[in-house]
Amino acid sequence: PALQRSLAIAATAADSPPHAMPMRLPLVLTLFSLLSAVFSLRLSPLPLRTFAACTTSRTPAVALAAKKPKTVQVVLSSKVDGLGKAGDLVSVKPAYAQNFLIAKGLGAIATKQVLEQIAAETALRSEAAAAAKQAAVEGEAALSAVFGGQGLFIKKKVGRDGAIFGSVTATEIAVLIEARAGIKVDKRHIDVPDISHVGSAVVDVQLHKEVSAKLKICVVPATL
Repeated sequence: PALQRSLAIAATAADSPPHAMPMRLPLVLTLFSLLSAVFSLRLSPLPLRTFAACTTSRTPAVALAAKKPKTVQVVLSSKVDGLGKAGDLVSVKPAYAQNFLIAKGLGAIATKQVLEQIAAETALRSEAAAAAKQAAVEGEAALSAVFGGQGLFIKKKVGRDGAIFGSVTATEIAVLIEARAGIKVDKRHIDVPDISHVGSAVVDVQLHKEVSAKLKICVVPATL
C-alpha cells in the first residue's frame, strides 16, 4: 500500500504544469528516496543467523526420530553356535535379529511379557536346582550312615585263585544302594574300577554335579 501511494503521488507530480517544476523537484527527490527505501526493505535477504535458525530448528527432532536402537533382545528358540542355546536371552543388532534369527525361526523379539515369563521360569529352575543339590547332600550323608567304614558287600562266585566269575557292574551297585539305603542313583553316575578278585575297592558315586561320594566295595565269596 505504501508503494502504491508513492507511485500515485509521483504520477500526480509528473502531470503538474511546467511553471510548477521548481516546486515539484524537492517532492520528486523525496519520493525517489522513499521508493529506494521501500525496495531496499522488500528485497533485503534474511540475516544469516535467522536463516540458519529457520533451516536447522527442526534438525534435532528429525535426528531423534531417525535414530534406531543399536541392539535388541531376542529369546532363542534353538541353539545358535557362538550365541547361545534354546531359551537364552541375547542382545544382537536389529538387522541380525530380523534377517537371520527371526527369519530362520531361531528366535523371537523379547517383549515385556516374554521377559516376565523368562524371569519366572528362571526362578523356578533356580529353586529346583537348589532342591536337587540339597537332596544330593542328604544322599551323601545317608550313604555314609548306612555303609560307613565297612562298605557295601557284594557276593560273587570265586575260583581257586580268588578270581571272581563275571564282574562288578555299575548296575549291580545301583540296585544294592537303592535296596539297602533307599537312595536311587543313576548307574551312569557310578564309576567302577576293574574288579577281578575278591577284596575291596572304592567307587565314585556322583550324586550331583557338585556333590559326590566315595563308596567302599567289598567283594566276598558267595559261599560265605
